[in-house]
Amino acid sequence: MNHQAVEALTLLQGQIEMLKLLPRTGWLQRGLRDVESVAEHSFGVAALALVVGDLYPDLDRGRVLAMAIVHDMAEALIGDLPASASRLLGKAAKYEAERRAMLELFGRLPRGAEYVALWEEYSQAASKEARLVKALDRLEMLAQALAYERAGASGLTEFWEERNGWGEEFPEVRALTEWLFAEHERMRREA
Repeated sequence: MNHQAVEALTLLQGQIEMLKLLPRTGWLQRGLRDVESVAEHSFGVAALALVVGDLYPDLDRGRVLAMAIVHDMAEALIGDLPASASRLLGKAAKYEAERRAMLELFGRLPRGAEYVALWEEYSQAASKEARLVKALDRLEMLAQALAYERAGASGLTEFWEERNGWGEEFPEVRALTEWLFAEHERMRREA
């Protein structure tokens, strides 16, 4: 490996390390403390991709895993922009900022364009693999919301308001999502 590639990898590794320290902003906005980091969330999505990806042999499991790993890496440079950022800035501006961050993160690596292309595929839901990772991203968020509620958090009802669009293309993901909704309802009734 040449010196330039080693230098680029060293820089990338340091930037990615920041994801371990970056809290998920949406949880903080709702008054939660000691929330998961972006890296913890990304690990959860990757773990789901590993096991759920096996249920869909027609998909490229390697691509699913790679997308799960890179899906939030732009946040190492731009931070964790909550849903309100997309609403206020516009989806196009958020996408462009993330794309520029991905180019900066991976642009100097020998195969960096491949990682940027994976992120773009994910971001645009341009393949069945990308749509599965998007569904798993949402599933992991719901699972985390439920975990926070089990620990006593309140004020997370907005996460449970929309039941449509949660993995219809993937029956097993939809079943897991329905289970999370049922658990949330059970806890709400028992409270």
